[in-house]
Amino acid sequence: MIGYGLPITRLCLAAVFLYSAVDKLWNWRSSIEEVKSDGLPWPAAFAGATIFTQLLGGCLVATGFFAWLGALLLAGFTVLATVIGHRFWLRHGSEFRHELTTSLEHVAIVRRAALALPPRSCGHWMKDR
Repeated sequence: MIGYGLPITRLCLAAVFLYSAVDKLWNWRSSIEEVKSDGLPWPAAFAGATIFTQLLGGCLVATGFFAWLGALLLAGFTVLATVIGHRFWLRHGSEFRHELTTSLEHVAIVRRAALALPPRSCGHWMKDR
C-alpha cells in the first residue's frame, strides 16, 4: 500500500489544477472576466496562459513524467495567482476573511507541490518525506 502513496498524492494534487483548467476552458468568457477583475492587461492571453500552465503542470504531476517540473510550474503559478488575485491585505470584514482563507489554502497547495519534487533536488527542508 505504501508504494501507491506518491502516485495517489500526485493525482490528488494534479486534479485540482486539471479541473480548474477544464472549467476555465468551458467557461472561457468568465475566465477572461476574472483576469480583467484582477486588473491584468491582455485578459485573453493571461487566461490562456493560466489554462496552459494548469494543464501542462497537472499532466506532468499526474503522470510522474517530469513531475518535479510540473510541481515547480504549479507552485510558481499558485504563488503568483495568490499575490495577484487574492490580496487579502487590501480587504476588510468578510472579504478579508475569505481572501485570507483562500491564500492560506494556496500556501497548503504550494507545500503539497513541493512534496512532489524529488528529495535530492530539494535539500534538507524536505526531510519529512
